[in-house]
Amino acid sequence: IWTTLLSLSQGIIGTMGHFAIKENQGRPKRYYNRVVGTQLILIVFSIWLCYKTVLSWNASSNTPHHQETTPEPNQDNQFTLIEHLSRIIYLLPDEEETKALLTPIQTTGEQRLHDYALRTRQYKTLLEAWEDLHILNNPTTKEQDPTINTALPQTLLTRPSISQTLQTTPSSLLHTYESYHSTLTRLQSLLFPWTSPYYPSHLHHRHSLHHPPHSQQRRGLVFSAGTHQLPSLLTTIPALRNLGCTLPIEIMYLGNEDLSPEARASLEALPGVITRDIRLLVSDAGWELKGWAGKPFAVLLSSFREVIFIDADAVFLVDPSVLFEDGDYKRTGALFFRDRLIMPESKRAWLGSILPKPVSGLVRASTLWSGDSGNMQESGVLVIDTWRHFLALNFVCRMNGPDRDGDGWGVRGVYDMLFGDKETFWLGWELVGDTDYAFHNGSVGTMGSVQSNGPTRMRDSQESTPVHSGSVEVPLPRREQAVLNTRPKEYTICAPQLLHLDYSGRPLWFNGWLLQNKFAEAGSEQPGKFEAFVHEERGDGKDGSSWEIHPSNVCCLTAKKVSKFAEGELKVLKMVVGIGRRVGAFGGN
Repeated sequence: IWTTLLSLSQGIIGTMGHFAIKENQGRPKRYYNRVVGTQLILIVFSIWLCYKTVLSWNASSNTPHHQETTPEPNQDNQFTLIEHLSRIIYLLPDEEETKALLTPIQTTGEQRLHDYALRTRQYKTLLEAWEDLHILNNPTTKEQDPTINTALPQTLLTRPSISQTLQTTPSSLLHTYESYHSTLTRLQSLLFPWTSPYYPSHLHHRHSLHHPPHSQQRRGLVFSAGTHQLPSLLTTIPALRNLGCTLPIEIMYLGNEDLSPEARASLEALPGVITRDIRLLVSDAGWELKGWAGKPFAVLLSSFREVIFIDADAVFLVDPSVLFEDGDYKRTGALFFRDRLIMPESKRAWLGSILPKPVSGLVRASTLWSGDSGNMQESGVLVIDTWRHFLALNFVCRMNGPDRDGDGWGVRGVYDMLFGDKETFWLGWELVGDTDYAFHNGSVGTMGSVQSNGPTRMRDSQESTPVHSGSVEVPLPRREQAVLNTRPKEYTICAPQLLHLDYSGRPLWFNGWLLQNKFAEAGSEQPGKFEAFVHEERGDGKDGSSWEIHPSNVCCLTAKKVSKFAEGELKVLKMVVGIGRRVGAFGGN
């Protein structure tokens, strides 16, 4: 800067001298001396002026205006620290409001869900303001790790300018800060008490979930499984690697009695796999974490920010990493899959009793609201950004934790109102007011050996032409044959597998694993014969397909169209079955 100013000054002075000499041409020598002397004086003065200016700038840059530094603001609109504190002061409940917030909820059934939903929405508002105050470098606007500001109490006491701006005293401001912290901490313990063994607060837990975009731990696969599902995992995980999936894998389990040390050793021998005991991360005093209920805890407590949860009996025909690139997932951060359109049942009144008003458009578009089916979601695969949907996941954990079971003495639990965990995910989102989720728009169906179904009639004495119905030929009068040939042919496949198709109508993944019969006796398990698949045909509220439920978890789907597996898809199925045979997943190996 100094050099630039000096050069500029010299240039200006030189120009002035040039014009001065030109103006005095023809005059005596003393005029030239006067001009040169003037130039020298101006040069010296310019050098002194530049020197003083540089010193002044250096002093200004090295000396802060205040003996304090304000943390980097955290919101997109760049709120200042004082503005964050103003919001804390505004939101701090008074004594009566605090008492109401911290009073235990004693209701049951639908009313209990509704009351906890309202209380959680209040908690969400308080928590978000607390995060804004403490988290530096907000990860929604900067691609770097956020930092928790742990020095705020000292800051409030040592920076009197803050309290002066807020028209209070440092001690009064600190009291407000600590009162807010106390209320928030006690409300967290009331609503979500199970995370305390591992994380000191939700602020710290959610902060731990943030990873930079290219971090190896940002994305991963999560399974929850027990020892009896070991053959499935020893088949599925190598198959995923063969499909090109390189994501790290965490297998969550519920103590040694759930997944034995020997089983864990077998799993951790696979590349990129670790096992983690959820029991060490959860306090389940007064209730027991078990079975299906462990699924949302496995997602929430994994070390990944973005999770693809996969049931132990789910099988992919493509690399599951493609789900992270799904447009609906990128938009919402939560991608769920639909269940079969089966067992019509309207739950509109029930939904209205549990959900705070207004009811969202997503709820009104659900099969539970329309009555098309009492089943909306199948939870065999979940794709979730846990940082983005932290509170919704916590509420789902509550539905599968302390509020899961009734007691037979008038207390109704969530599982008394719903079948297992599967509907608790999208409903948990809705209950806390989080409508950023989507259901995958691919069709669902089943796979196996196809049966061809046609129209049948009783034998007539007139001349007839045989028509097939399954494996039985029934003659039909020729005069009826032309009419019957115009009726669409139907196809039925019966299997325990629930197939999910991608947007182009090709198989993506299926639940129910590979067995013909999941309940076959040990030693007699055999893989199904996967020759073709059929799928539901939804449109205009009408479904041209139909489901029937049979024993042993077998469902039959009848549809007007049947599709064959492509050669590549058959190779994948053969590869998965081959791995299963090698690890002893089937009887007679």
